[in-house]
Amino acid sequence: MRTFIYFTVSFFVLASVSCQSSPDYVTVQESKLDKYKIASIKQLGHEILTAQKNNGYYSLTKKQATTQMIEGLNESVQKASYKKIKSLFGDYEDLQFKSLLRGLSGEKYMIYRFKGNFKTDADIEVRMVFNEEEKLAGFFIKPWNESL
Repeated sequence: MRTFIYFTVSFFVLASVSCQSSPDYVTVQESKLDKYKIASIKQLGHEILTAQKNNGYYSLTKKQATTQMIEGLNESVQKASYKKIKSLFGDYEDLQFKSLLRGLSGEKYMIYRFKGNFKTDADIEVRMVFNEEEKLAGFFIKPWNESL
């Protein structure tokens, strides 16, 4: 049953949760991807998970994340979350970019999907969601699924 375990590292804005499987998102074509922005976002995810792996936490700034994310992904949540992540998937190792989805209506979130490399052989998704202000609005770690 562990393959069905859905572990949310932080909460997500209610509107975006209801749209995760909505057709209101399209995959951004590879030719239109901003490689530098993807590298920057990948680095942020890597820093968050590496800090947690090293028994610390990553302090998000107002420039990087929404107020809800800053408050929701605090030190105690990060430390408790990483313990659960480690028990399910093993220690974090690295991220590999897989795709970017763009919202078409309402809150136009950008959903960056990474394959997370952990000690286990499980296919893990690290999903980072950014709002229109380019601030982190969601951070999820869950078993990989080709669709949202």
